[in-house]
Amino acid sequence: MQIKVISAPQLHEALAKARQDLGPDAVILDRHKCTNEHGEKIWHIHAARDNDLEHGAIPPAQVRKVGDDLHQRLTASMNHLERIVEGLGKQEMDGLRAAFTDKKSMLAFDNLIKLGVAPNYASEMADDFARQAPVTKPLLRWGPKIDPLQKREIILLTGPGGSGKTTMAAKLATHFSLKGISVAFMSTDTERIGGLSTLQAYAEVLGAPFIPLDNSSNIKSALHQTKSAQLLLIDSEGWTGKRPGSLQRQLKLWNQLPCTRRFIVMPANMDEADGIKTLMQAQRFGIRELALSKLDETTRPGKLINWAATHFAISYCSYGPEVPEQTGCLSAKALTALLTSHTRSQEII
Repeated sequence: MQIKVISAPQLHEALAKARQDLGPDAVILDRHKCTNEHGEKIWHIHAARDNDLEHGAIPPAQVRKVGDDLHQRLTASMNHLERIVEGLGKQEMDGLRAAFTDKKSMLAFDNLIKLGVAPNYASEMADDFARQAPVTKPLLRWGPKIDPLQKREIILLTGPGGSGKTTMAAKLATHFSLKGISVAFMSTDTERIGGLSTLQAYAEVLGAPFIPLDNSSNIKSALHQTKSAQLLLIDSEGWTGKRPGSLQRQLKLWNQLPCTRRFIVMPANMDEADGIKTLMQAQRFGIRELALSKLDETTRPGKLINWAATHFAISYCSYGPEVPEQTGCLSAKALTALLTSHTRSQEII
């Protein structure tokens, strides 16, 4: 039996990480909420996996005989434990709700929960949200605006396939081009059919240099060809936790580029748990800034709070596919307005 202690800011993050590290048959033994050395709330869980089958301790014939039964028992155990954890989570949420004495704050808490904000975050935000004050929760960090006039910016855009990286690059390039900033593009998305064509079309419209970057031997030449650009935007191939090979391959290129900032572009319509897994993997590769796309394609924007709470700095955001409309640096005021608009449109209040 392999037992592992897993820690995360949120319970669902810890559960997701347990399954990622130990597999879908991981059994959650217990969970515990405490405070770390920085005074931040954190969850610790003990997860276990039986290694007997993996190490061949059971003869193959016996494995075949009991395999179905073992799978059924493990599945039943996992379902039972998940129901227990879900019940504990509901008790925690009820306790957080009962702590409010002000009815407006309690209603704000309920609205934030319906929007998908995790209960512990919603409890800390409720008083401000009730007053429509900008979200100023301490765990949320905000990235600085891109300012190519102050220094040359070389920005990498990475993230899942279809997240809107190319559109984000085009919007940023057009936005700054209209301000008289010289821009250029590179792309490491060279192995996918059609991976270069869209960004190349935008580059032609803007009259900006566009350099495909398929291996490290081209880096010196590519940097020389774009050296006059005040803003260099680097698009990349999409990746997921299930396809880490493309990420590993591109990392060799990224690490040789003098990037000033690295953004992971996350689509707001992505499943929250999948998003958490993607962000956790991005953190391991030194990506620390979060750009949000497709904000018009979600009915639960509260997940953006939960994503940002994984210690990413929130930076730029994008609504829809139009270029360059509906893009900019996301602020606490803008995020609060987004949550409020969804609250009203869904007639929660």
